[in-house]
Amino acid sequence: YNRSTHDFNKTVDQVVVRPASKLYGNSIPQYFRLGATSFYSNLQEPKRFSNHLMQGQFPKASVDFSRFLINSTLGILGFFDTASWLTLFPEETNFDETLAHWSIPTGPYLEIPFLGPSSLRGSLGLIADYTVNPLLMLSGPVPNISFATFEFINIVNTRFEYAPLIDSILYDSSDSYSSSRLTYFQKVNNIVLTQEDIPFELFDPSEDF
Repeated sequence: YNRSTHDFNKTVDQVVVRPASKLYGNSIPQYFRLGATSFYSNLQEPKRFSNHLMQGQFPKASVDFSRFLINSTLGILGFFDTASWLTLFPEETNFDETLAHWSIPTGPYLEIPFLGPSSLRGSLGLIADYTVNPLLMLSGPVPNISFATFEFINIVNTRFEYAPLIDSILYDSSDSYSSSRLTYFQKVNNIVLTQEDIPFELFDPSEDF
């Protein structure tokens, strides 16, 4: 399953995401891209706030709350990161980290269609994080379309910003699936190193799920 899904995702990248990211990055002025990135980041503040609370990181949760309040008002719905100018910087977290904080094991590796490398715990965390997205809390077609639009813009922008790294994994390695899998677990291990131990066999690039 994972290898076939990886091949599908790689085709989507070749045909859609990679060309779109080049067009987006080379044609849209940087200040517009920064504004879209800032707006998207502001939508993630409720996710950061709720997860920092569940992790017992109350000072960080207070920063998340302050950032959302400041950027949603003075920052014009988050298009300007005014909070960072006030030295209130974002600190990324998600429900996957929260589950790790509660000693929930990572589980098997999963390659999710369109979204790429994840795990059983990570996929559950992804669903939970989406539930606190402000746009999905609103009813009607406009918030849903806006959510889908900015998710796609974020994917395209991330693909453009990290193009050398992503290209090296997908197109320069001898086995892009194994490289993607290894990179994912290294990232997980770095994030939750103090919260759980990743079993060595999860790093075996020859293992298929």
